[in-house]
Amino acid sequence: MTRIGWTVEKKTHDPYLVKEKYPDPSVCETCNVVFGKGIYKWEKEIPENAHKIICPACRKIKDNNEGGYLVLEGNFLVEHKEEITNLIKNTEKLETEKRPLERIMEFNDLGNKIEIRTTYEHLPRIIGSAIHHAYKGDLHFSYPEGDKFIRAHWKREN
Repeated sequence: MTRIGWTVEKKTHDPYLVKEKYPDPSVCETCNVVFGKGIYKWEKEIPENAHKIICPACRKIKDNNEGGYLVLEGNFLVEHKEEITNLIKNTEKLETEKRPLERIMEFNDLGNKIEIRTTYEHLPRIIGSAIHHAYKGDLHFSYPEGDKFIRAHWKREN
């Protein structure tokens, strides 16, 4: 919608985040993440009266619909693959504890390249930044489909 003198930009809508509120509490029958008081979080014990749902992350995984894509490549990656893979796993674990819907959907080790697909757009940026902080190299981000998708690329040759 445009008005004279200023523009209103439309926000990108995520169809996986439902508009209606889930009953409080709700639990994902696939991963056991609990939705309560407006947020998703991991609970040690599932509330007995929890309503069964399928959370947005599990639906995205089932539909094979990623929100982010990260490519890592270069000679340095090949030489330090175990260290970098451990950093990726640890970064994902820390992030998923805070933001349960942010998950790695697919991790492909192609020898001289690693491709990672994620449920949402934050995780590739966070993993890429962690690798760049630890190992330097070239890191680039692009948001080709708007706010709700990221393409990230990290490369280091030596």
